[in-house]
Order: sequence, then C-alpha cells, then structure tokens
Amino acid sequence: MSNLSGLETLLKAISDILTAGVAIISFSLFIYAVTFKQRDKVTFSFTFLLFCIVIIFGADAFITVTQDVGSLRFLLKVHWLGIVFLPTAYFRFSDGLLSMTGKPSRGRRSLVGNLTVVISLTFAALLFTNLLVGVVIMDQPPAPYLERTIFNDLFSVFFFITMFLSWYNYIRSYRRTVTSTSRRRMLYLIISAIGPALGSFPYLLYGSSFAAQMPLVFWLLSIISNSTVFITLITMTYAVSFFGFPWTDRVIKSRLFRWVMRGPVTASLTLGVTTIINRLGKLWQVDVSALIVLTMVAVIVLFEYSITLFANVWERFLFSKNDREELEKIRSLEDKLLTSNDVRQFTDLILASICDLLQVQGAHLLVKNGNGNGMDALTGKMTLNYVEQKEELLKLAAESGMEETEIIIPVNNGTSLIPLFFSTKEIPFELMGAIVIEDFDISRMDTEKQKSIKKMISRLALALHDRKVQESLFVSLDMLSPQVSIIQDLLATSRFNQKRIYNENPITESEEVDRWVKNALDHLWGGPKLSQNPLLRLKIIEEKAVAENESPINALREVLRSAINQLKPEGDRQFTNEWILYNLLDLKYLSGWKVKDIARKLSLSEADLYRKQRIAISAVSNQIINMEKSVTEKYN
Repeated sequence: MSNLSGLETLLKAISDILTAGVAIISFSLFIYAVTFKQRDKVTFSFTFLLFCIVIIFGADAFITVTQDVGSLRFLLKVHWLGIVFLPTAYFRFSDGLLSMTGKPSRGRRSLVGNLTVVISLTFAALLFTNLLVGVVIMDQPPAPYLERTIFNDLFSVFFFITMFLSWYNYIRSYRRTVTSTSRRRMLYLIISAIGPALGSFPYLLYGSSFAAQMPLVFWLLSIISNSTVFITLITMTYAVSFFGFPWTDRVIKSRLFRWVMRGPVTASLTLGVTTIINRLGKLWQVDVSALIVLTMVAVIVLFEYSITLFANVWERFLFSKNDREELEKIRSLEDKLLTSNDVRQFTDLILASICDLLQVQGAHLLVKNGNGNGMDALTGKMTLNYVEQKEELLKLAAESGMEETEIIIPVNNGTSLIPLFFSTKEIPFELMGAIVIEDFDISRMDTEKQKSIKKMISRLALALHDRKVQESLFVSLDMLSPQVSIIQDLLATSRFNQKRIYNENPITESEEVDRWVKNALDHLWGGPKLSQNPLLRLKIIEEKAVAENESPINALREVLRSAINQLKPEGDRQFTNEWILYNLLDLKYLSGWKVKDIARKLSLSEADLYRKQRIAISAVSNQIINMEKSVTEKYN
C-alpha cells in the first residue's frame, strides 16, 4: 500500500510540474504571439485563444500549491473564466482561418461568432454567483474542484457544440488549401488544436467518483494530457506564425525554436528539478534551500550552454544541407565586414605608426572618392588644410607613384606624399588614396623603414579596398531589401490563399500608409524608420532609384519632397490657411523647425498643429498613392 501511495505522490508531483510547465509555455507563446500582425483576424484570435489557456493553466498551477479554501475558490473561478471563453476563442480562430483561405463570412458565421461571445459573457457573469459552479469540494481525492450545477451541463453542451462547429470550419479550411505544403501545415494546425481543447475541459465535474477510486489512472491521464497540451501549443504557434510574420519557413522555425528552448523549456526544466528536490527534502526532512539555489543556477547555465553547443545538431534537423551552407556564409559576413568605425580606428593606428616611424608631427589621409567615402582622416598636427588640394594631390600620386621604389614622393615646401595602391589581376595599380606628411627628410629613409612603411601602407590600402567593396555590397542590399520584402509578404499572405499572390500592388491600399509616411518623415535625414520603411517597396521608388542611379533611401527622400511640393499652392509663399499644410510640412520636416516655433509662426496652438499635421501627412500619403498607381498602370 505504501508503494502505491509513493507512486501516487510521484505521479502527482510530475503532473503538477507539467501543469506549471504548460502555464509557462502558454504565457511565453502568448508573449511571442503578441508580436504577430494583430490586425490579422487569424493571429488576433489565436492570441486571444492563448490568453485563455494562460488563465486556465496559470490558475491550475497556483491551485496545486494552495490549501486555503477562500484562495482555492478564487483560483478555481479564475480557472473557469478561461474555460468559459475558450470555445468562443476556438470558433473565432476557425472563422479567421476559413476567411484566410478565401472564404469570408457572408453573415452566418459572423452571427454565430457574435452569439458565442454573448453566451460566454453570460456564463462569465454567472461565475460571480453560485449558479455556474457551486462550493469548493476539498475532502474528495484526488484534487479540489467546484461543485457541479445545472448550468455546468448547459455549458458543457455549449462547449462541445462550439468545438464541433470550430472543427467543421477547420476541415473546410483544409479542403480549400491547394498545395501539399499548405495542406500539411493546415493538418498540423487542426490536429494540434485538439490538445488544448481536450486538456482544458473540467473532467472532474463528471468523473470525480472514478478519479477518487482510481487516483493512479487519473494522475497518469493528467500527465499525458498536460504533455500533449505542451507539445501541441508549440505546433499550433509554429503553424500560425506563417500568418503573423512575412518570414520564410527556416526563419520561423529557427526563431520559434530558440524562443521555446531558451525561455519556457529552460524555465520548466528548472522548475521541475527544484520542485523535485524540494519535495524530496520534505520527505527526508532535510534542509535543501542552499541546494535548490545551486541547482537552479546550474540547470539554467548548463541548459543554455547545451542549446548553443548543440546548435549544429538542431539546425541539421530543421534545415536542409544547402540552406545550412548558405546560412553559414551569411552569418560569417558579420564577423568579416568592416564598419566605418573599424576602418577609422585602423586608419588612426596606421597613421600614428607612420608618424612615430618617420618622426613627423602629423599625417593626413586623403581617400579617393568611391574607395571608402568619408574615410579621410587626420592624425597629429599639420600646417595646411590639404582637403582643398585633394584632387591635385591624388592626381600627382597617381602619376608619380607607380614605381615600387617610390614609396614617398616629395611634392613642394617640405610636403611629401605616400601613395596607397591596391594591386589586382585586372588592375595592377588601383589608387585608393594618399597620405600627406610634412617636414620629412627623405635621406633619413633606410631599408628597415622602407620595409615597415611598405607593410603598413599595403595593409591600409587593403582596408580601403575592402571598404569600397563593402559599400558596393551595401548599395546592392539597399536595392535588394525592398524586393525581398515584397516576395516575403507575398509568400506570407498567399500560403493558404493563392489568390493573394495576384495582387500587384498590395501596399497602396493599406490603411497603414499614413503611419509609414509619418515614420519616413520623422527620420527623413537618417534613421531606421526611413531605412526600413515599407514605402521602399513601392514601384515608384524602384523606378526612381534605377533612373537616377541612387539608393532606394535617397529615392524615397526625393519622392517625399515631391509629394510635399505638390501640396504647395501657386505663387509666393504666404502664411494663410491655403498654405498651412505645405508650410507645416516644409517647416517641420524639410527645414527642421521645432514644434513651438512652427506653432508661433503659423499662429496655431500645439494641439491644433498636431491635428493639422495628421491632415497634412494624410495628404502626402494620397499623393504618394496616386504616384504609385500611375507608375503601376504604366507597366500594366
């Protein structure tokens, strides 16, 4: 008998740990889902579904460690609050899924969805009374629960009818998918959705007698149920991620895996190990508080390290060989690329070393345009500003510095040049720039100094050449990024509804254009809201960038300026109501005035100015949309 009691205690402990684990994973996935595109019906309803599961299993986790009757009653009612809204969340999620496949509601599904909301709200109101659930029953094993009432039976009928309608929508969605990939993912979603639905139903209301007679079976079924919910929640989130993010399959897999492993799995494992140690300590009457702290730290550090250590293993499992090789090349770029700051630091080091070696007061690096723009640098003190003579000095270096023996070329008035050449098979001597030094006696140049100077200038020329290549790469990336974003968006929106891929210009009808325009104007002179703005995907930006041979970011600046100028009335500038929108945009975004100064200049209160600003930005959005439509029509 004692063996059975010990086994029951062990199974209950495992079940409690898994309950807490489900609460952790559901909360973590809820946070993850909040980052989805919440304006999408599927992702919003799924986030609400996860929130219900967080409430259900979060309350369950607290129930396992609570003995007070009042606290238990409160927690059980919170648990029921999640259950009450769960069927509604499932139906609305299935409705959104069916709409995503190109079958929007014609009124009936919306009516049923609204009806489920009303019914759930009614049952939620009954929780404040003893009508939906009765008193807390604590003296009957295996776990405390609320007494069954007639309204429980009504709720159970509502629960299963709504779940039946939800799965009917799921099956319809599955039948409407066309490709094998989308059918496979839809199947994952339908099957995995069973786990949280069945794992959340309050079975003790109807099976309390069986559970009291067969506690081992009850706890074993509870372990299986919680494990299933844990796994199926991850699978559901993986499938819904394709709706929430315009990312490729590999990116979604990788990010979700890292999120789950580094967050909820690590937390659940730590909780499980510390709980077992704590209960064993109570059983053996040993103080294990210090051991719990050490174990907690050890589990977190070792598990996080193992995730990094075995990254190649899980990447091999998630990605194909070709993908892995390409990803390795992309990741290696981060370590190999030279930023502007890296080149400047290296340049300062070389210039300082040359000054020390040649015993001169200063050195001025003049970089040839296109070989690392903005890389000119000055170390030490110089009597003249050689930037004004840059073109002349670089021309002299190109003409006179092609002989290997001529490391330092005297110019005039004690000024000397050190040309920087980079040699390739195609171009034996490509001038990258030149270093200007003053008051150097070339007779002091011995063999050792020549070798050292050669080594340093060859390394500096290599750095400038690499920077030149990287700048070309960055320009290519600027041109490529908007096109890749379009492909990713089309891939995301057409995975389950192939009709969406025919939309040639999805961006111009978006309600978010006003926000995109405002973000671009806020960072008009540089910043992530401009460089990562969705407006860069517009065809008008692509056309302007190609026609004028400039980056998409500069093309977007020009389009914004043009749109603002189109709001300018004819004639000389005035500060009347007719000019107010143009004046506001010009002063704030093109001229960089402060809000207070603009309000004073235009005789507006700040509140009125912000209202006018919204109107002005909307007008700019309309101009851009019209410009984009005219370009699109030209190509159609």
